Amino acid sequence: MFKKLLLATTLISYGVAIEATKVWESEAVLKVPESVLLDGKTKQLYVANINGNPTDKDGNGFITILNLDGTVKSLEFSKGFDAPKGMAIYDKKLYVSDISTLRVVDLKSGKIVQNYPLQEAEFLNDVVATKNGIVYVSDYSATNQAIYKLQNKKLTKWLNSEDLFGERPNGLWIQNDKLIVGTKEGNIYEVNQKTKEITTFKENVGTNGIDGILSFDDGRYITSDWAGKVFVSNKSETTQIIDGTANKVNAADIWYDKTTKKLYIPTFFDNRILCYDVK
Repeated sequence: MFKKLLLATTLISYGVAIEATKVWESEAVLKVPESVLLDGKTKQLYVANINGNPTDKDGNGFITILNLDGTVKSLEFSKGFDAPKGMAIYDKKLYVSDISTLRVVDLKSGKIVQNYPLQEAEFLNDVVATKNGIVYVSDYSATNQAIYKLQNKKLTKWLNSEDLFGERPNGLWIQNDKLIVGTKEGNIYEVNQKTKEITTFKENVGTNGIDGILSFDDGRYITSDWAGKVFVSNKSETTQIIDGTANKVNAADIWYDKTTKKLYIPTFFDNRILCYDVK
Protein backbone atom coordinates (compact mmCIF):
# COMPACT_ATOMS: atom_id res chain seq x y z
CA MET A 1 0.00 0.00 0.00
CA PHE A 2 2.63 2.50 1.09
CA LYS A 3 4.85 1.59 -1.87
CA LYS A 4 2.61 3.75 -4.04
CA LEU A 5 3.93 6.83 -2.25
CA LEU A 6 7.10 8.61 -3.26
CA LEU A 7 10.07 7.01 -1.55
CA ALA A 8 11.85 10.31 -1.07
CA THR A 9 10.68 13.81 -0.35
CA THR A 10 12.74 16.93 0.05
CA LEU A 11 11.48 20.09 1.74
CA ILE A 12 13.20 23.33 2.66
CA SER A 13 12.86 24.52 6.24
CA TYR A 14 14.98 26.31 8.81
CA GLY A 15 17.41 27.19 6.04
CA VAL A 16 18.31 23.59 5.13
CA ALA A 17 16.73 20.74 3.21
CA ILE A 18 15.00 17.89 5.05
CA GLU A 19 15.00 14.68 3.03
CA ALA A 20 13.00 11.58 4.01
CA THR A 21 13.87 8.39 2.12
CA LYS A 22 12.21 5.08 2.87
CA VAL A 23 14.70 2.33 3.76
CA TRP A 24 12.45 -0.64 4.57
CA GLU A 25 9.01 -1.73 5.63
CA SER A 26 8.33 -4.71 7.87
CA GLU A 27 6.04 -7.53 6.85
CA ALA A 28 2.36 -6.94 7.58
CA VAL A 29 2.35 -9.46 10.43
CA LEU A 30 1.88 -6.91 13.21
CA LYS A 31 -1.56 -6.40 14.75
CA VAL A 32 -2.51 -2.71 14.91
CA PRO A 33 0.95 -1.42 15.91
CA GLU A 34 0.49 1.80 17.89
CA SER A 35 4.02 2.66 18.99
CA VAL A 36 7.64 1.76 18.30
CA LEU A 37 10.65 2.21 20.56
CA LEU A 38 14.37 1.77 19.88
CA ASP A 39 16.48 0.11 22.55
CA GLY A 40 19.83 1.75 21.94
CA LYS A 41 21.72 -0.83 24.00
CA THR A 42 20.43 -4.00 22.35
CA LYS A 43 19.91 -2.38 18.92
CA GLN A 44 16.39 -3.68 18.49
CA LEU A 45 12.90 -2.25 18.19
CA TYR A 46 9.95 -2.87 20.49
CA VAL A 47 6.48 -2.57 18.94
CA ALA A 48 3.23 -2.30 20.92
CA ASN A 49 0.41 -4.20 19.18
CA ILE A 50 -3.15 -3.32 20.17
CA ASN A 51 -4.54 -6.33 18.27
CA GLY A 52 -8.15 -5.14 18.48
CA ASN A 53 -9.96 -2.02 19.60
CA PRO A 54 -7.83 0.62 21.39
CA THR A 55 -10.23 0.72 24.36
CA ASP A 56 -11.19 -2.97 24.69
CA LYS A 57 -9.88 -4.87 27.69
CA ASP A 58 -9.66 -8.12 25.75
CA GLY A 59 -6.23 -9.49 26.68
CA ASN A 60 -5.16 -9.66 23.02
CA GLY A 61 -2.36 -7.10 23.07
CA PHE A 62 1.33 -7.99 22.82
CA ILE A 63 4.84 -6.59 22.33
CA THR A 64 6.96 -7.50 19.29
CA ILE A 65 10.73 -7.27 18.86
CA LEU A 66 12.06 -6.29 15.43
CA ASN A 67 15.64 -6.30 14.23
CA LEU A 68 16.97 -3.03 12.81
CA ASP A 69 16.43 -4.31 9.27
CA GLY A 70 12.71 -4.74 9.95
CA THR A 71 12.74 -8.53 10.28
CA VAL A 72 10.84 -10.10 13.16
CA LYS A 73 12.97 -11.35 16.06
CA SER A 74 10.06 -12.25 18.34
CA LEU A 75 6.47 -11.61 17.28
CA GLU A 76 4.93 -12.12 20.74
CA PHE A 77 7.84 -11.31 23.03
CA SER A 78 5.50 -10.17 25.81
CA LYS A 79 1.79 -10.99 26.11
CA GLY A 80 -1.07 -10.35 28.51
CA PHE A 81 -1.93 -6.79 27.51
CA ASP A 82 -5.30 -5.33 26.57
CA ALA A 83 -4.38 -2.51 24.17
CA PRO A 84 -0.73 -1.50 24.72
CA LYS A 85 0.35 1.88 23.40
CA GLY A 86 3.26 4.05 24.58
CA MET A 87 6.51 2.56 25.90
CA ALA A 88 9.65 3.64 27.73
CA ILE A 89 12.76 1.83 28.95
CA TYR A 90 14.50 2.26 32.29
CA ASP A 91 16.81 -0.09 34.18
CA LYS A 92 16.14 -3.13 31.99
CA LYS A 93 12.39 -2.70 32.34
CA LEU A 94 9.84 -1.75 29.69
CA TYR A 95 7.04 0.53 30.90
CA VAL A 96 3.89 0.17 28.82
CA SER A 97 0.59 2.08 28.95
CA ASP A 98 -2.45 -0.20 28.75
CA ILE A 99 -5.80 1.66 28.85
CA SER A 100 -6.06 2.12 32.63
CA THR A 101 -2.88 0.40 33.81
CA LEU A 102 0.82 1.16 33.55
CA ARG A 103 2.54 -2.20 33.16
CA VAL A 104 6.20 -3.07 33.73
CA VAL A 105 7.89 -5.78 31.66
CA ASP A 106 11.16 -7.51 32.46
CA LEU A 107 13.23 -7.16 29.29
CA LYS A 108 15.05 -10.44 29.84
CA SER A 109 12.03 -12.69 30.26
CA GLY A 110 9.29 -10.68 28.58
CA LYS A 111 7.05 -11.21 31.60
CA ILE A 112 4.86 -8.51 33.13
CA VAL A 113 6.34 -8.06 36.61
CA GLN A 114 4.41 -5.05 37.93
CA ASN A 115 1.06 -3.34 37.35
CA TYR A 116 0.04 0.17 38.37
CA PRO A 117 -3.74 0.45 37.90
CA LEU A 118 -5.51 3.82 37.68
CA GLN A 119 -9.23 3.59 38.28
CA GLU A 120 -10.03 6.97 36.70
CA ALA A 121 -7.83 6.50 33.62
CA GLU A 122 -9.55 5.59 30.35
CA PHE A 123 -6.96 5.94 27.57
CA LEU A 124 -3.40 5.88 28.85
CA ASN A 125 -1.23 6.70 25.88
CA ASP A 126 2.38 7.82 25.68
CA VAL A 127 5.10 6.96 28.23
CA VAL A 128 8.49 8.52 28.83
CA ALA A 129 11.20 7.95 31.44
CA THR A 130 13.85 10.33 32.78
CA LYS A 131 17.46 9.34 33.32
CA ASN A 132 16.67 9.14 37.05
CA GLY A 133 13.82 6.68 36.60
CA ILE A 134 10.81 8.98 36.89
CA VAL A 135 8.12 7.78 34.49
CA TYR A 136 5.37 9.95 33.01
CA VAL A 137 2.26 8.65 31.24
CA SER A 138 -0.50 10.62 29.51
CA ASP A 139 -4.24 9.94 29.64
CA TYR A 140 -5.65 10.93 26.27
CA SER A 141 -9.28 10.33 27.19
CA ALA A 142 -11.80 13.13 26.64
CA THR A 143 -13.05 12.91 30.24
CA ASN A 144 -9.76 12.60 32.13
CA GLN A 145 -7.11 14.73 30.47
CA ALA A 146 -4.13 14.15 32.71
CA ILE A 147 -0.45 13.29 33.03
CA TYR A 148 0.62 10.84 35.73
CA LYS A 149 3.99 10.51 37.40
CA LEU A 150 5.54 7.29 38.68
CA GLN A 151 8.19 7.89 41.32
CA ASN A 152 9.33 5.62 44.14
CA LYS A 153 6.79 3.04 42.97
CA LYS A 154 3.88 5.44 43.46
CA LEU A 155 1.76 6.53 40.49
CA THR A 156 -0.01 9.84 41.06
CA LYS A 157 -1.73 12.50 38.96
CA TRP A 158 0.83 15.19 38.16
CA LEU A 159 -1.09 17.48 35.79
CA ASN A 160 -4.87 17.68 35.41
CA SER A 161 -7.21 19.05 32.75
CA GLU A 162 -7.07 22.58 34.13
CA ASP A 163 -3.26 22.55 34.12
CA LEU A 164 -3.36 21.40 30.49
CA PHE A 165 -5.77 24.15 29.37
CA GLY A 166 -8.49 21.55 28.84
CA GLU A 167 -6.45 19.87 26.07
CA ARG A 168 -5.95 16.15 25.62
CA PRO A 169 -2.28 15.17 26.15
CA ASN A 170 -0.82 12.50 23.91
CA GLY A 171 2.87 12.49 22.96
CA LEU A 172 5.50 12.89 25.69
CA TRP A 173 9.25 13.50 25.58
CA ILE A 174 12.00 14.53 28.00
CA GLN A 175 14.22 17.40 26.89
CA ASN A 176 16.80 18.42 29.51
CA ASP A 177 14.76 19.37 32.61
CA LYS A 178 11.48 19.73 30.74
CA LEU A 179 8.63 17.37 29.96
CA ILE A 180 7.50 17.97 26.40
CA VAL A 181 3.79 17.45 25.72
CA GLY A 182 2.01 17.20 22.37
CA THR A 183 -1.78 17.49 22.44
CA LYS A 184 -4.81 16.44 20.43
CA GLU A 185 -5.31 20.12 19.67
CA GLY A 186 -1.94 20.25 17.88
CA ASN A 187 0.05 22.23 20.42
CA ILE A 188 3.52 21.57 21.84
CA TYR A 189 4.13 22.54 25.46
CA GLU A 190 7.30 22.51 27.57
CA VAL A 191 6.72 21.77 31.26
CA ASN A 192 9.30 22.42 33.98
CA GLN A 193 9.50 19.18 35.95
CA LYS A 194 10.25 20.96 39.22
CA THR A 195 7.82 23.88 39.12
CA LYS A 196 5.22 22.54 36.64
CA GLU A 197 5.42 25.89 34.84
CA ILE A 198 4.07 25.42 31.30
CA THR A 199 5.25 27.39 28.29
CA THR A 200 4.01 27.14 24.72
CA PHE A 201 6.63 26.02 22.21
CA LYS A 202 4.47 25.85 19.07
CA GLU A 203 0.76 25.97 18.31
CA ASN A 204 -1.26 24.46 15.46
CA VAL A 205 1.12 21.72 14.39
CA GLY A 206 -0.48 19.86 11.50
CA THR A 207 -4.22 19.34 11.12
CA ASN A 208 -4.93 16.16 13.09
CA GLY A 209 -3.25 16.76 16.45
CA ILE A 210 0.00 15.32 17.77
CA ASP A 211 0.61 11.63 18.42
CA GLY A 212 4.32 10.92 18.77
CA ILE A 213 6.86 13.61 19.65
CA LEU A 214 10.66 13.50 19.97
CA SER A 215 13.60 15.83 19.68
CA PHE A 216 14.74 16.26 16.07
CA ASP A 217 17.77 18.45 16.74
CA ASP A 218 18.62 21.54 18.74
CA GLY A 219 15.53 23.72 18.71
CA ARG A 220 13.21 21.42 16.75
CA TYR A 221 10.80 18.57 17.46
CA ILE A 222 9.60 15.83 15.13
CA THR A 223 5.94 14.87 15.51
CA SER A 224 3.40 12.55 13.93
CA ASP A 225 -0.35 12.71 13.62
CA TRP A 226 -2.40 9.54 13.56
CA ALA A 227 -3.85 10.38 10.12
CA GLY A 228 -0.46 9.68 8.54
CA LYS A 229 1.68 12.82 8.52
CA VAL A 230 5.07 13.62 10.06
CA PHE A 231 6.28 17.15 10.79
CA VAL A 232 9.36 18.99 12.00
CA SER A 233 8.73 22.18 14.00
CA ASN A 234 10.73 24.99 15.51
CA LYS A 235 9.14 27.85 17.43
CA SER A 236 8.18 29.77 14.32
CA GLU A 237 7.34 27.22 11.62
CA THR A 238 6.24 23.65 10.93
CA THR A 239 7.33 21.60 7.92
CA GLN A 240 5.57 18.45 6.74
CA ILE A 241 8.08 15.79 5.69
CA ILE A 242 5.91 12.68 5.17
CA ASP A 243 2.27 12.23 4.17
CA GLY A 244 0.61 8.82 4.02
CA THR A 245 -2.99 10.03 4.05
CA ALA A 246 -3.63 9.47 0.33
CA ASN A 247 -3.17 5.73 0.84
CA LYS A 248 -4.72 5.70 4.32
CA VAL A 249 -1.43 4.78 5.98
CA ASN A 250 -1.39 6.05 9.54
CA ALA A 251 1.55 7.44 11.52
CA ALA A 252 1.06 6.68 15.19
CA ASP A 253 3.64 6.94 17.99
CA ILE A 254 6.91 7.29 16.06
CA TRP A 255 10.55 6.95 17.10
CA TYR A 256 13.41 9.05 15.74
CA ASP A 257 17.05 8.14 16.36
CA LYS A 258 19.16 11.27 16.13
CA THR A 259 22.39 9.26 15.95
CA THR A 260 21.52 7.27 12.83
CA LYS A 261 18.89 9.73 11.51
CA LYS A 262 16.41 6.87 11.25
CA LEU A 263 12.67 7.43 11.67
CA TYR A 264 10.42 4.48 12.55
CA ILE A 265 6.68 4.77 11.90
CA PRO A 266 3.99 2.40 13.21
CA THR A 267 1.22 2.35 10.61
CA PHE A 268 -1.64 1.16 12.86
CA PHE A 269 -4.27 -0.47 10.58
CA ASP A 270 -1.62 -1.07 7.89
CA ASN A 271 0.13 -3.46 10.36
CA ARG A 272 3.69 -2.49 9.52
CA ILE A 273 6.65 -0.48 10.73
CA LEU A 274 8.21 1.81 8.13
CA CYS A 275 11.81 2.98 8.39
CA TYR A 276 13.02 6.24 6.82
CA ASP A 277 16.33 8.04 6.59
CA VAL A 278 15.58 11.62 7.61
CA LYS A 279 18.41 14.08 7.12
